[in-house]
Amino acid sequence: MAVESMDVMASTQSQLRTQIADQHLHNDAADERCIYPNLKLRIYITGMRQNRLAKRLGMDEGYLSRIVNGIRQPGQELRLQIANVLGCDAEWLFERGKIETTRNSGRYVTKSV
Repeated sequence: MAVESMDVMASTQSQLRTQIADQHLHNDAADERCIYPNLKLRIYITGMRQNRLAKRLGMDEGYLSRIVNGIRQPGQELRLQIANVLGCDAEWLFERGKIETTRNSGRYVTKSV
């Protein structure tokens, strides 16, 4: 009987996780977000790690990561500072691209839009 209860509980938890994930995906902010592909490219080309860039900018590494991944949008002054450290134009560096996350056969798929 205890094993049966555990199976029911595990099944219910799994269903709840799926429902929560589905609700999160239907939130517009979760479905589509802006990213900065040129920023990622420039960081890669320069060989500078995000933690080093964050240190040079005097900011939290986690906050910089959220900018790079499109979760946060930096203000104009911060954009200029980042561009200066990376040695490129701020306007080019922060051109936006969009990504969309969809659920396909139980897996989340991210693609450029």
